[in-house]
Amino acid sequence: MKICAIICEYNPFHHGHLKHINESKEKSGADAIMCIMTGNFSQRGEPTVVNKHIRSRMEIEGGADIVVQLPTAYGSSSAEIFALAGVKVANSFENVTHLSFGCETENHVLLTKLSNYLAREPKEYKDSLQKFLKQGNSLPMAREKAMEELVENKIVTFGEKEDILEILKMPNNILAIEYLKALYNTKSNILPLFTTRGDSDFLSEDLNGKDTSATAIRSRLYKKGKAKTVKKLVPATTYNYLKQEIKHFGLPDINIFNNICLYVLKTKPASEIKQVYDVTEGLENSFKESARNFKDLQELLLNVKSKRYTYTRLKRIVLRLVLNINKDIISKLYSMEKLPFIKVLAFKSERKELLKSISANTTLIIRNSNINKNPSEDYKTLATIEDNANDVYNMLLQKNKTIPNYSPDLYTKTIIY
Repeated sequence: MKICAIICEYNPFHHGHLKHINESKEKSGADAIMCIMTGNFSQRGEPTVVNKHIRSRMEIEGGADIVVQLPTAYGSSSAEIFALAGVKVANSFENVTHLSFGCETENHVLLTKLSNYLAREPKEYKDSLQKFLKQGNSLPMAREKAMEELVENKIVTFGEKEDILEILKMPNNILAIEYLKALYNTKSNILPLFTTRGDSDFLSEDLNGKDTSATAIRSRLYKKGKAKTVKKLVPATTYNYLKQEIKHFGLPDINIFNNICLYVLKTKPASEIKQVYDVTEGLENSFKESARNFKDLQELLLNVKSKRYTYTRLKRIVLRLVLNINKDIISKLYSMEKLPFIKVLAFKSERKELLKSISANTTLIIRNSNINKNPSEDYKTLATIEDNANDVYNMLLQKNKTIPNYSPDLYTKTIIY
């Protein structure tokens, strides 16, 4: 059996995602589609509009055959960590033959050459990158400046400067580079499958019918508070699930989430903030100083924001602080050959043979009986982070109800406490 993997958030699932699944299955010639999806918090450091179980059901209704989870510790991290963890999940299945992802450029040869160069990190590139990082640039900007310098000095000759810089400026190209780097660095046999997006940028808040981005759909949902306001922007199944979930639980309360974030910033000592992944250069002191002076999370983050630390990067750091995601568990990802477990969120009931044919080189959690009774420390750490994420997410629901335990689910507390 051949499986095409897609690393995703689908927050929420929309027409562009539906098109991507169909295109991926057709182009890959795969027998099945596997979605490797984030949990209850997104890569932007925010709660997802509906919980991971409902989002996985949206994907199954949209053409996926199986949905597995990208651990929250990695799914709420930078593009590099997000992509590397997703690829390591895909590598765990011998049946996965393709990884499908979108990009703006149609010059896939140059995109691949650039990605492989960045993955190798030659000394001249690292030296140039560090020079621009020390000037206070963010990593994406420092990378652009480094590549521009290397091309101008004729050290890099595999592409024209304008073409390389154009690739590095586009958000989907940047994520595509990280997927290709991860495939290269893990010596993966999985083949990349390039697809193109619709007319709407995925960060755009414009409403463009079936090309409307997830960002715009989320914005409208939070502005109006009702699923019917996005009925024409999403597939019918997505609308029905959104309607059901908002009726029963409401949208996650962002004000409550912001207050939780403020609480940990105000009460955690600087020494503990320093242990959070991506906190460097005394950032913990900037957080503590701003926490004393601001009662609004957005104002606090804007005060800390700099060229190096973008607003979204800071939001991810704060989420890690809330969920106790420290530097060790993120850093270990680079040396892990495989993740300690992979959680199956959903699969098509009529395709049970799919599960029988899937071979994973790690613990594949499909039901309670699959949970490792003698887990490693890494297993416990990742499972505890999932528990923390689920508990915090439940706190954000506007009604006094908690998300039901959909089967199959990971009852991590039964193995830890």
